[in-house]
Amino acid sequence: MLRLFIALFFGVTAGAVQATLLEPSDQKIEVWSTIPLIFASDVEEYKLVRDIFKGLHKEEQKPAKVKTLLKQVDKMKGRTTERLWRSYNTALIGHYDRLLEEQRIDSPRLSFSYDGVKPIDVPKDVDLEAQALEQLRQKEGVIGMFAFVTYTKMSLNQMRATLTLVRLKDGISKSFTVTDHLHKIASRHAQLLFDYLYRTPYPNYKNPLGDLVWVLPAPSDQRRRVSPLQARLACRSQGGVLPSVDELMLGEQAGPYHNGIVLKAGAFYHAAEEKRFLAGETMDPRGKIRLLQSDRQMARYYCIQQAPEPVPPEVPVPQKAVVESAPANKVETEPQKEG
Repeated sequence: MLRLFIALFFGVTAGAVQATLLEPSDQKIEVWSTIPLIFASDVEEYKLVRDIFKGLHKEEQKPAKVKTLLKQVDKMKGRTTERLWRSYNTALIGHYDRLLEEQRIDSPRLSFSYDGVKPIDVPKDVDLEAQALEQLRQKEGVIGMFAFVTYTKMSLNQMRATLTLVRLKDGISKSFTVTDHLHKIASRHAQLLFDYLYRTPYPNYKNPLGDLVWVLPAPSDQRRRVSPLQARLACRSQGGVLPSVDELMLGEQAGPYHNGIVLKAGAFYHAAEEKRFLAGETMDPRGKIRLLQSDRQMARYYCIQQAPEPVPPEVPVPQKAVVESAPANKVETEPQKEG
């Protein structure tokens, strides 16, 4: 069953396009109440196995005794996993419901569905071919989902667990990962899920520099400071200029994922107004912007330039169809007989 579950999950997600899990926003979300726990690895168990092999190699432990002990450990582990699964399912839903009450969410967007299944009979695995789950997939006006958790046992009685929600219709997914003590995992997941669903939506960060793009320093200048003249020449060679102080500030604020840059904290950067900009935080009363005292003051630099004009796609020129005339049919005639 577990193999079927994993195979079907990766099968439906492989071709999924990039989209938001919660779209369309006007539809309710129903999550299948069975949330299986998939064991990934156990750091402490790995250490134990290494110690056992060392003991066997040094003949400090007897193989028969080790085999008996490992069988007992497997039985205990199976019972623990069973209890962990039931505890996690009820705890996650309970913490989620508690958050709904605390924050006075009268009409929750997401709910857990027990449709067609009694809670006491809920299996610990998800059968994606089950009739009730297929009905949830096809239900009109509702976004049907299922969830699963993969977990790794860490040292110091901690666990790293990832809760993954998968949309049944197209396989689009969203995951929430936490590392904490066992009894806190479900509540942490519930909080992350609740925040994802009900927190205030903010507009996406806009590129503050419009159609300007950043250019890296020359290869030999990326790890050293240069004079203002060297910085200007390098930018000019790439069709750009030194950025202004405002542009350096905006680039530092935007960061590397929103058309910004990463500046080395405590380093000075050349600016276009015969100034230098100090990256990072500073307690210096002179501030982050310093006047250039001489052409020998060294600093790092970035360049900035206009974004190139987009190249329009080539429109194929329709070609005239060449119609070849069919060869005339040759009619063979029998030669006439003389006389």
